[in-house]
Amino acid sequence: MGAIVDQYGCALAQKDTDGDGYNDAVDAFANDSTQWSDMDGDGYGDNASGNNPDAFPTDGSQWSDADGDGYGDNASGNMPDAFPMDPTQWSDADGDGYGDNASGNNPDAWPSDSTQWADSDGDGYGDNPTGTNGDAFPTDPTQWSDADGDGYGDNPNGTTPDAFPRSEEHTSELQSPCNLVCR
Repeated sequence: MGAIVDQYGCALAQKDTDGDGYNDAVDAFANDSTQWSDMDGDGYGDNASGNNPDAFPTDGSQWSDADGDGYGDNASGNMPDAFPMDPTQWSDADGDGYGDNASGNNPDAWPSDSTQWADSDGDGYGDNPTGTNGDAFPTDPTQWSDADGDGYGDNPNGTTPDAFPRSEEHTSELQSPCNLVCR
């Protein structure tokens, strides 16, 4: 029994429907002349300049990289980009929404601590007062702790120090206008 041929004498296995030079039997995209190969089988073509190109032609779990940083946009794929629209960030190890790249946009000052991410005054204590090593005074680099909660810092050499850093009663008594004037 012979092979079925078309009007030009070509067997169906020899046809090149899209005219890209690859016959339909080996062309992963028989109807798209800009693509012919899909090595990883994810449905995106290996030709970077073709239609629907695969940014990761050897990784079936990734195919797109919108920001061009080399990390895939598929959150479930290999090496996913935590920030798919920011080329300066791609990782967020502690999951707090701030990137681990210190020189990128919105960097995390503490990439392994999800309770802290910024230190506005540069004193080494995080701006989140309820986080690990939280700063009670996030805009004052000379104060960071207020053990008795009276609003005055515990650092005796800092701005507005607390004369009695362990006792709210003594501080309140000292700050009382009557005690300041009447004594």
